[in-house]
Amino acid sequence: MTLPDTVLMGVKPVIRELAAGETLFAAGDAARGFFLVRSGRMRLVRFSAGGRETALFVAGPGERFAEASLFAETYHCDAVALIESSVACFPKAAVLTLLQANTSATMDLMADLARQVMDLRAALTLRDIRSARERVLAYLVARAGRDGRTISIDGRLKDVAAAIGLTPEALYRTLAQLEAEGAVRRGEDSITLT
Repeated sequence: MTLPDTVLMGVKPVIRELAAGETLFAAGDAARGFFLVRSGRMRLVRFSAGGRETALFVAGPGERFAEASLFAETYHCDAVALIESSVACFPKAAVLTLLQANTSATMDLMADLARQVMDLRAALTLRDIRSARERVLAYLVARAGRDGRTISIDGRLKDVAAAIGLTPEALYRTLAQLEAEGAVRRGEDSITLT
């Protein structure tokens, strides 16, 4: 999600440069603010007691993450740089002060967070589809661009697999089957529904 401009006005961010694989914060760290990716890609993950990793979100340039930290004492997941990345941290106290004083900024942020909730509900619905083939097709149809057929792949297919609750291997196998059937055509950074 992109950050509404009004939320940024008057809040000076702290810039962090991260190497690929570097952790920005870990679950249990004190929540100090939310973040905006300036360049690179950040992955939010959570680990089960058994060590199983669940990808929650991958944020790219212009996208923010960890907004819930505004209302939490600690972070509830880890944020790790997938590639060399630059992020802006918007300090919790400064943002909360701005939101209390600026109704427009508060409404913009609420509207954007409501869109995130709708997207998450759609993702949960998608994960309920048992067949990998049908789940992949539903994802592709939902993400198709203006032409109704072309899906831009921004990032790695591994991240797409995590987002739809499949292993990377299951996604690659399913895409190969769909391509062999003539249902999709894969390009360098896109997939086209045929």
